[in-house]
Amino acid sequence: MQQFFIVLDQLIGFAVMLVIGFICIKAHVYGQKALDGMCQLILKVGIPTLVFANAVSGTTRDDLVASFAVIVMTVVMYALLIGLFRLLAVVLRLPGERGRIFQGGFIFGNAGFIGLPLALALFPGRGALYFALMSVVDQCLLWTYGVWITKPLANRSSRADERPATSWGQRLLSFVSPALVAVFLALAIIIAGIPVPQQVLSPLHTVGAVSTPLSMIYIGGLFALRDWTPILRKYELYVGIAVKMLAFPIMFYYLFTLVPPMLGLGRIAPDMVHMMTLMSGLPTMSALVMFAERERNMPEYAIGLVLITTLASLFTLTAVSYVVF
Repeated sequence: MQQFFIVLDQLIGFAVMLVIGFICIKAHVYGQKALDGMCQLILKVGIPTLVFANAVSGTTRDDLVASFAVIVMTVVMYALLIGLFRLLAVVLRLPGERGRIFQGGFIFGNAGFIGLPLALALFPGRGALYFALMSVVDQCLLWTYGVWITKPLANRSSRADERPATSWGQRLLSFVSPALVAVFLALAIIIAGIPVPQQVLSPLHTVGAVSTPLSMIYIGGLFALRDWTPILRKYELYVGIAVKMLAFPIMFYYLFTLVPPMLGLGRIAPDMVHMMTLMSGLPTMSALVMFAERERNMPEYAIGLVLITTLASLFTLTAVSYVVF
């Protein structure tokens, strides 16, 4: 129950920060240009710094090996989500681009903005390491499958198509993100056993800590600036929330709690299962909006998914936490 109340406290804090972001926009404290800069600061500085600083703090190679199950769980999670939402898009008869954005929105959760703060609050000792290992799979899939699923099928006039890659090196470089660089750098330092001085880690922790409040203020600002109400009339929104944010994480929890012992593989550490359960039920990733706007592919629909699922997560993550904790 203690973990449930930690999640509840975090979500209440998120709600307060969302309201602050909403009020700031309505009060004309700042506007769209400031939000754009804030988003870049979070994605390129805040989250990478936070992941790196927390992952390398006191973590050893033995800790890394002992936590490898997180990568396996992440691979299984995404395989299930991709298959499930491809099937749902067909069953719900969602037309081309709408079905693809729907899939992207519910396959990829907002791990950086919401998942990481929850992981650090629940598991201060190993949460950052678990998150870093999960991010190896998450970021690789996001910048490959995630980019592909948000590309328009009928209109290939995206930036990527205007400047196509001419070599495998350029293709691989397009998948690199600051967060992925931070993850691999942290893993390399842990494997090599290189100690990072506290004088370096301390300011990195301070810089990284701003990502959580800024993330919530950013999303709250989007609530005030965007017309997100039309998506309330899209039936697939409610199906997606019920499946991805309620049913799936509970199923995922029991899958990794009951099945490994039945197969003679032993019991997976409860902390890993609990963290990955919450990661599996996160709301739509904010990067979906950036992908959709870059590709000029239903950006309003993507914004609506991010905003409504983020608001819904205040209740769904609370419900999931109550069941599994």
